[in-house]
Amino acid sequence: MKVLRLRSNLLYGTIPENIVDLTSLQVLDLSSNKFFGSLPSSLGNFTAMVEVQNDTRSLIEDYYSYIESILVTTKGSMVEYTTILWLVTCIDLSNNHLSGEIPKELTKLLGLRFLNLSENHLTGRIPEKMGDMTLLESLDLSVNSLTGVIPSSFSAMNFLARLNLSYNNLSGKIPTSGQLSTFDSWTNVGNKDLCGTPLPDCPVYRIPPDARVKDDEKLDKLLEYTSIVVGFVAGFWLFTGTLITKQVIRFAFFRWIDKASDWIYVQFTVKLAKLKSKWQTMT
Repeated sequence: MKVLRLRSNLLYGTIPENIVDLTSLQVLDLSSNKFFGSLPSSLGNFTAMVEVQNDTRSLIEDYYSYIESILVTTKGSMVEYTTILWLVTCIDLSNNHLSGEIPKELTKLLGLRFLNLSENHLTGRIPEKMGDMTLLESLDLSVNSLTGVIPSSFSAMNFLARLNLSYNNLSGKIPTSGQLSTFDSWTNVGNKDLCGTPLPDCPVYRIPPDARVKDDEKLDKLLEYTSIVVGFVAGFWLFTGTLITKQVIRFAFFRWIDKASDWIYVQFTVKLAKLKSKWQTMT
């Protein structure tokens, strides 16, 4: 089986992991149904989509090849491809109730040309390595709840003719190199925290003058306190080190302590005796 197209039915449930057992499948269209749950990580193992398809054929392949008519949802409408089947690779899971993150394993489909995951409930970030899918001609991730920045690797997708990331929760600056610079603002509309061409420029963050003054005052106080602490520590260890290393100074210091203690004791005793004398005279 090369084409499985079950769009616009009332199918429901989760997408089975073993769907990748269809090793020759090149077109998977389950759009406009009621599928729910997360995207199976096994989707990255579709053999016919992992390999880059080309139009070189042997004589036997040319003899048995046939012309097919395939409808693919791309560029916002249904497009009929009347071509050799192996040149069209497509996954369309749009307009369902799928949730969770886009599995990073999906980025292994290096031969995929059309990917549509729009109008679901997908969350999380766009896989960073999605830009490795350089043969993508159409990528639609619109109307989900995706967050984070647009991966810079998108700049490597030189065949990308249609990109729709609108109505998500993406943020940050839009990469401008490569094919991304050719898309208009409708590609990214509905992401309030996105900025940069073709949307308005990203705001330049400026520190208010009052904030700068307060920061300077805080820095001055911090330096002052730091110098006091450093001076105290340095003086303490200088004094202590001198006492430890110089025996003469150490003896002199302790003699001074003894004399000071004796003087304080004598002064305290004299004062106490005078107070007692006055008290007895008054009584």
